[in-house]
Amino acid sequence: MRYFETHAHYNDEKFKDNVDEVIKECRDAGVEHIINIGYNVDSSIKAIELSNLYNKMYAVIGIHPSDVGLCAVDQIEEIYNKYENSKIVAIGEIGLDYYWVKDNKEAQIELFKEQIALANKLKLPIVVHTRDASLDTYNVLKENPAKYGTLLHCFSPTEDLVRLALENDTYKVAFGGNITYNRAASFKKYMDMLPVEKIVIETDSPYLPPVPLRGTVNTSKNLPIILEKLAEYKNMDVEELSEIVYRNSLEFFNIKE
Repeated sequence: MRYFETHAHYNDEKFKDNVDEVIKECRDAGVEHIINIGYNVDSSIKAIELSNLYNKMYAVIGIHPSDVGLCAVDQIEEIYNKYENSKIVAIGEIGLDYYWVKDNKEAQIELFKEQIALANKLKLPIVVHTRDASLDTYNVLKENPAKYGTLLHCFSPTEDLVRLALENDTYKVAFGGNITYNRAASFKKYMDMLPVEKIVIETDSPYLPPVPLRGTVNTSKNLPIILEKLAEYKNMDVEELSEIVYRNSLEFFNIKE
């Protein structure tokens, strides 16, 4: 089987000394494509630099809501223009996160809107982070549609976000190691609602390792564990599902084989 990693952070400090070894392990596990995700100016540049070193690795650039006030959207556009011949395939990860900080919601929302506008200007899809902010995320996306696609990263289903994904042909949802956790049992009804054509997989490496690997550094070589759990939820043959989510990923990021 072949796998497509839609969300990893090999630009993270955890990989500064062994990224070549880790990428080789992922390739050996059948991971053919890797999307390296930025979350501020420095990590976005690093994502691009890595994508230019490895075959079938791509970069996503943007400002995470946790970095609101620390980076400007103009800087992301400047990065895009400087590296326009590189493999930048989306704007992200962008969105809203009220888990850690709740007193800057308006600033987060404005940053989110500005980056959606940038993605539309550059004709790129967006990769969305949302945590404890599903209703505001829904409202922003409803009122400020991303014209070239929206991927809901590390998808924790809610009624409003599932509805939004079902109503829009350009939406995809990404499931990661979180679907192997005990609390993910509540996902079942939403899994039944979401057609497989809407679904991709991710690891969020080095974070969110799946069961039974909690407490370890997560990498894309763990995608088979996530896919097996997804196949269990969808009551599908794992090889068939593998090919569907792989094709979904190519389509979303507009990558030609």
